[in-house]
Amino acid sequence: MNISISGKQTKVGKSLTVYARENIISTLTKYFDKFISANIIFSKARFSFICEISLHIDSNLYVQSSAESNDAYGAFNVANEKIKKRVRRYHRKIVDHRKKRKVSDARRGLVASQYLIKNPESNKINEVDIDNPVIIAEDKIKIQTLSVSEALMIMNLNEQNAILFRNSKSKKLNFLSKKNDGNISWIEPKI
Repeated sequence: MNISISGKQTKVGKSLTVYARENIISTLTKYFDKFISANIIFSKARFSFICEISLHIDSNLYVQSSAESNDAYGAFNVANEKIKKRVRRYHRKIVDHRKKRKVSDARRGLVASQYLIKNPESNKINEVDIDNPVIIAEDKIKIQTLSVSEALMIMNLNEQNAILFRNSKSKKLNFLSKKNDGNISWIEPKI
């Protein structure tokens, strides 16, 4: 279990480090015997502190949370409560799906490239350059085979706005995304 507690442009004291470590361990050990890693990052905004927590629980299970408060302890407590609520809400589903899924099913999946590109409107790039965007980061991702409810659960756990997955029933690529009004859009091709 690797727990990393750091500050981004701010110093994290020993007491805050010990407090965060003990609380994140007690949060996770209530539901899981072990976890892979936890990253807790504190940063200072103008008049408040921001705490971002990223947990790597299982080979393909990540949980993320962030919160803002007027002190670092308060920011951590709010972010930790969000983690507790998500893990508590989805624990039964996580455990049940792991038992149902075969080892070969978990390893099977499509591999795709994920690119992070620079927003062309932020730098007012010429229209000629829009067809060849500036790539900031490139990564390989695995497109998992999931049910729609599993994909929605993972999307909520990771605080994502969208997820691409292979539907376990239809075996087709599907896409879930959050709309501005809070509803979820589900796209499944008919082909």
